[in-house]
Amino acid sequence: MPGRRRLLPCVARHGPRHLLLVLAWLALWRLSALMEFAPHASLWFPPSGLSFAALLVLGWRALPSLIVSCLLATLWVDQLYAMHQSARELLTSGLAFGLAHCSAYGVGAWALRSTLGRQAEITTLTLVPLFLVTACLSALAATFMGILALEMTGLLVWTELSAIWLPWWIGDMAGVIVLAPLFLAALSWRYAALSPWLGGLDFQLPHRPSVAFIGKLLLCLGLLSVVTLGDAYTQDPDVAFAMFFLIIPLMWVVYTESAFRSALSLAMFALTTALWVAGLGLVEQSMTYQFALCVIATSGYFGFAVPALTARNRQLSELASRDPLTGVFTRRAFFDKAVQVHAEAQRRASPLALLVLDMDHFKRINDSYGHDVGDQTLILLCHTVLGTLAPGQLFGRFGGDEFLLLLDSDLDAAQESSDHLQQQISRLRVPGTQQPLSATIGVAELGPEDTLALAFRRADLALLQAKRGRRKQTDNPPAAANG
Repeated sequence: MPGRRRLLPCVARHGPRHLLLVLAWLALWRLSALMEFAPHASLWFPPSGLSFAALLVLGWRALPSLIVSCLLATLWVDQLYAMHQSARELLTSGLAFGLAHCSAYGVGAWALRSTLGRQAEITTLTLVPLFLVTACLSALAATFMGILALEMTGLLVWTELSAIWLPWWIGDMAGVIVLAPLFLAALSWRYAALSPWLGGLDFQLPHRPSVAFIGKLLLCLGLLSVVTLGDAYTQDPDVAFAMFFLIIPLMWVVYTESAFRSALSLAMFALTTALWVAGLGLVEQSMTYQFALCVIATSGYFGFAVPALTARNRQLSELASRDPLTGVFTRRAFFDKAVQVHAEAQRRASPLALLVLDMDHFKRINDSYGHDVGDQTLILLCHTVLGTLAPGQLFGRFGGDEFLLLLDSDLDAAQESSDHLQQQISRLRVPGTQQPLSATIGVAELGPEDTLALAFRRADLALLQAKRGRRKQTDNPPAAANG
């Protein structure tokens, strides 16, 4: 009884989810009738994509729903084709088809998930080939196992294997390759654990509809309609091969839109293809359309890697340009950006000032409190300096405890900023102590004919003179006034 008490809440909690999976599977199965050439066999079989995605995400928990779906579809086939099989024959056929269908895609989903689980880092270029190979092999296994199961149970009349296996395989493969990513996108909204092994793909819904995206999608569907109508009008089988050229507008969608919108576009493209093929009676060219659809989808998924690689390169570039400890610009990145700012300032005849900042007695802090405290001190200093900068002003680490600032101001304003910055730093304390911080700053203005190198030498010289002056004041304090 304790086991039963635990089971009932579980069923109640997940019941709506399983019911939704069954209803979605059956709805997709009815869509497959658009290109059906035999009971349970279609040149476009969308349920295979849902089965693969569900097994990939839910594992064995999806099996009962999928078996029920296959069983109900078998009963439906008997009604549609008036086969008048007995209840026992239908039950046997439905279970045989369900086990064949689910075992093929279940093994494929398990293999893909296991492979991804062993990867230290999953990228789009890793995920896409693994998905495509697994999808093709799973669809092929589902084809042979499904044919064998249905012919053994008498639901399909005997047909030569060479005449049925290829259309069946293409139908299942088109369903998996084209639609499984869209179903994974839908499932990823609920199952956050999916994100780490989606290869960096972000399937989040866009915040608002895009007129540009709708225009691109309508263009793709319009061109598809032109091809299919031209095929029906000319009755020339070669016209169907124009379908392959539609990879160009669809790749435009993939390169410029989000992963979710790209997957949605491919699904809409597949559905429109099935509708036109069925409506215009283009059965003889349906294999060509499905091959083209698989090729377009495959190219599109590799296209997913372009935005992902762009984002990764941007991230790596950002990491390379930032000091790993303080997060401010590195020396090289600072000067690279400073050259751009200087060129723009020269064009507009705007003043610029370069500041060299050196923390006082930093070696003493490291020696007294350790390098960990020294690192925390540098981080605290940088956080304070960044809080005083206006947008567009640059701050970078030259090395050690020396930093660079580029301000859009003349020499007098820069000197005032330097004094204010020194006051801000003097209010800081070494982390965990009461020892105050201080810094010395050298300032130099960039004249119209100056270079950054020349300005740096002048600012660095001003820094050295300021330090010497401070040492002289320390070594020779002013005499006390006589009372």
